[in-house]
Amino acid sequence: MSSTTDFYLGRGEDAEWIGSLHGECYPENFLAVPPLRLAVTATDEATFRAAVTDTLDIWEEERLGHAYRREGGWPWPWYSSHNSSWIITFDPGDSAVFATVGGGVRWHRIDPHNPWFPESDDPLGPPDLYAWLRDPAAPPSVPMPLMREKTADMPIIGGDTR
Repeated sequence: MSSTTDFYLGRGEDAEWIGSLHGECYPENFLAVPPLRLAVTATDEATFRAAVTDTLDIWEEERLGHAYRREGGWPWPWYSSHNSSWIITFDPGDSAVFATVGGGVRWHRIDPHNPWFPESDDPLGPPDLYAWLRDPAAPPSVPMPLMREKTADMPIIGGDTR
């Protein structure tokens, strides 16, 4: 099954989206693809940005899926990363990389010396799956920037209308 990953600089509603991946977006690939491993273990913004750019350049060449660059615009039909499989960001204030999942309720700090991603025994995801399906961006999900305007009459994933 394909999954999606969005990359940001910063956390919260003012984070800067810098690109996305679609396809084989799994933690084992995050650590096996050299520029992506460099991105998730970065300790400074310049390294993170360059590693994400390199990842976007080679993702399709390695036949892992599709890469979407910022200049091409937001690639997803959903409004924010709350529906993406993984969200990876570099937070300049903490000089660290963090990860969460769509509907994630907290950020997991990636240790650059021992990178790992939480699994079922250390969940990041929504505690109430049905509430998340109705509104992925609702609390307690971590705040994310709105990448596409939500229209009042447009159904969102889960069938709830706004």
